[in-house]
Order: sequence, then structure tokens, then C-alpha cells
Amino acid sequence: MHLKSLLRNVILVSGALALGTPSVIASASEAGGNHVSAEIKPQHSRTRPAKKKKTAEAAKPATGNKQNSEKGEKRKQNTGKNSAAKNKKAAKTATEAPSGRYRAFKINVPYAALAVQNLSFEWQTGRAMTVDIPVMWSFSDLTDRHGIRTIALQPEARWWPGANPGNGHFLGAHLSAAWFNVRWNDNRYQADALPLLGAGISYGYHVNFTPNWGAEFNIGAGYAYMKYDRFYNIDNGAKIDNGSHHYFGITRVGISLVYRF
Repeated sequence: MHLKSLLRNVILVSGALALGTPSVIASASEAGGNHVSAEIKPQHSRTRPAKKKKTAEAAKPATGNKQNSEKGEKRKQNTGKNSAAKNKKAAKTATEAPSGRYRAFKINVPYAALAVQNLSFEWQTGRAMTVDIPVMWSFSDLTDRHGIRTIALQPEARWWPGANPGNGHFLGAHLSAAWFNVRWNDNRYQADALPLLGAGISYGYHVNFTPNWGAEFNIGAGYAYMKYDRFYNIDNGAKIDNGSHHYFGITRVGISLVYRF
């Protein structure tokens, strides 16, 4: 009887293990009141969580390395920007005028090539404004039958969009006044009592080579009105007639050599 009870307990324990039951308590009353208890606890592996924890901990340095790499890239970019800004500042300093305000004398090269002497003075009047006053004159002839004798003024107010007068682009509005005596082929044209009068707008660009020297390029268009007397183009030639003319077109053009001070 005792053996039968023992076998029964063994079978119950085996069945519990096969079904995965956490615990089994078997009692045998036939064995004279003796109780046999067996407790089976599932064993859990602790290596898997440890691996997860280790993986998470290993991921932190990787993130830190990425952040450090990004910081390094930002430092390089900032260093590059600072270097570029220093170079730009150095280049700007190399071409800045000695004076804080823009002042310059200029000679229009194409006019000088046509035997029209000229000199212009420009000075800064505001943060982004200048006034340019060119004076042109000629008292000589090109050939026996061709010559331009004139005294002309063409004051112009200029606005510099970059608020940096004497450097870069500018827009201008000008007035014109000229007394003339022009010999051309068979005729000589001389201004009447009133000089040539006109007005126009212009665009130009100024570039600096050194702190003192630079160049200016400009062109303008507008309107001019003139009254003139026409004579035969000979010594003491007789007057033929008089006339007037309304002109629309180019009123200002120049390639100037600039000296800043």
C-alpha cells in the first residue's frame, strides 16, 4: 500500500512538470498520515535582462559620440565662418578710404580722349547720399573742320543702396547746362543766349583698387533742349539760320579714374 501511494505521488509530480504547473502539493493519507509535499518553482534566466541593460548602456556612448561629432562639426563651421569674416574684413580694410566720409576727385577718360578736359568733385552729404559736380571745358579744335568748344556743368545727386558711398552700385539724378560752339563739316553751331538745358537719371558702379584709387562706370539718359545759331564753317562765316532741338537719349556717360582722400 505504501508503494502504491509512492507511485501515485511520482506520477502526479511528473504530470505537473510536463504541464508547467508552478507548484504541486501531494499528500498521501494512505501512508499513515505522512505528508509528502513537493514544490517546483520555475527558474528564470537572468542573463537576458542583463544583456538588454548592457545593450542600453552601450547605446549611450554611441549617442554621446554622435553628439560630440555634431559639436565638432559646428565648431569647424563656426571657425570657417569666423575665418571668412576676418578675411572679408581685411579685404574691406585694404580698400577703405583714409577719411571716414567719401570725398573724391575724378577724371572722365573718354571725354579727355576727345579733347574735352574735365574734373569732377564728389562728396558725401548723408548716410547713403553724395553730390557729384563735374565741370567740362574745351578750347581747342580736333581738326581744321572739326572742333568742340564748350563749358558745361552736370551736377548729380546720388543714392547708394548699400549705404556705403564710394563702393558698389548707385543711382543718380542730374541736371545739365552747357554753352557750346561746335564746328562740324560745313557748319558751325553756336549756343544762343540760353545754354543747353537738360535733366536725366543714371546708374553707375564704383570699384576700389586701393584705399586711394578706384574707377567709376556710369551711364544716364534723359531730356535736353537747345537753341542755336548756324554759321558757315569758315573764318568769320556768315549766319545761315537759327533753330532749336528737343533731345531724348543718352545724357551722361563716363569711365572715370577716381582719387579718394
